[in-house]
Amino acid sequence: MRFQNISERRIRVFLTSTAAALTVLAGMTACGSGASGEERGEPVAAHGEAESTAHPAEGPLDVVMKEKADEGKGFSLRDATDLNRYVSPAHAEKFKVCFEKEKPSLSAVVLFTVRSSETCPPRVGAEGKADATPDVVGTELRKATDRLVLTGYTPKHIHVDATGGTVSKERSWSYKVCEQSPTAGTPFSADLEPRLVIAASCRKD
Repeated sequence: MRFQNISERRIRVFLTSTAAALTVLAGMTACGSGASGEERGEPVAAHGEAESTAHPAEGPLDVVMKEKADEGKGFSLRDATDLNRYVSPAHAEKFKVCFEKEKPSLSAVVLFTVRSSETCPPRVGAEGKADATPDVVGTELRKATDRLVLTGYTPKHIHVDATGGTVSKERSWSYKVCEQSPTAGTPFSADLEPRLVIAASCRKD
């Protein structure tokens, strides 16, 4: 079973496609990709499967992903720390693998990662230091969502409201963020769901 493809396509669409990535209507929200479990490609163990334990592994995530694909294996991406940050396949070059866990019955592997600039934790689920939520007010929606996803927020949990009437999917990406929640500097938490208010031009512009 290959289970990474759906989540990879969804996140790549969310971050790179102007045609189908985001539906933004006044008073309505738009979502990206799944966050965990089956929604983001997490393998589901077969009944009675003897699960392997995570063991240390190393290498740039983009390289390891290709290696696993060449071996015919599926893969799921997870944060190696306790922060439960979203790991974006579209930004694999910015992450490195710290541990991996085999899922034999699925011909798959779970890759536990951190950002390339970080030190791998001593074990899976060890305490990690939360980044601050970036200041995205005044930036275009595409750049704003990109920064939030790299901070660890799940695309599916990033909500967008447009002001000034209906906005097409294509135009929405060039709209600016006028308001954000949580505010800049708020420590990252997987329980938070960022909300962005966008417009063609913010009043202070």
